[in-house]
Amino acid sequence: MLPVESGTRSALVIVDMQPFFFRQPERRKNLDKVIANINRLIAKFELLGWPVIHAITAYHADGSDWDLKMRISGQPELIEGSPEAAVLPEIMASERHWVVTKTRYSAFFKTDLAERLHRQAVGRVIVTGAYTHYCVNATVFDAYCHDFVPGLVTDAVISHLEEESRCIVARMVRNGYHVLPTDDCLQDLDRQATSAQTPVEPGESHR
Repeated sequence: MLPVESGTRSALVIVDMQPFFFRQPERRKNLDKVIANINRLIAKFELLGWPVIHAITAYHADGSDWDLKMRISGQPELIEGSPEAAVLPEIMASERHWVVTKTRYSAFFKTDLAERLHRQAVGRVIVTGAYTHYCVNATVFDAYCHDFVPGLVTDAVISHLEEESRCIVARMVRNGYHVLPTDDCLQDLDRQATSAQTPVEPGESHR
């Protein structure tokens, strides 16, 4: 795995855990387990005082930020403030967490996430959520592009394209990304936390 210095601070990014993405039964396979593991990770990050980020997909109703598919079809989806764009109620979201609204696959694309994480002295980004083969994958690889050590929690992500996701996760392992199940990730976070500091710049909030 890619090396990290002792005491490296991590951030937890929870991608697209919104009702819209789980409308079909086949897309809810293992959802309860994934939610439970995400909530375990949230509890640990809150205990450590490290950033928790909900990266949600949402668009303006006026169409100004719609993606190509929506522009072609003219059919709006995931409009800001709609029930389908909210974070799943089973996820332990808090006002202390950051919310990053994205309009494309990656949580880093045309957002200020990287800048905020660098200001918080974060060195590693742990990614969970949906779907492994789309937005989770894009966010993990973009984390590397923004000079964070990327991580993925294997039992805290979800995908209805299992074979494709296995290939994607294998590539992450081959690249040296930190690919771990929840139990191992929690243990690793405890080890890193023993010597980590928690800097907060003036004016920086956890929202």
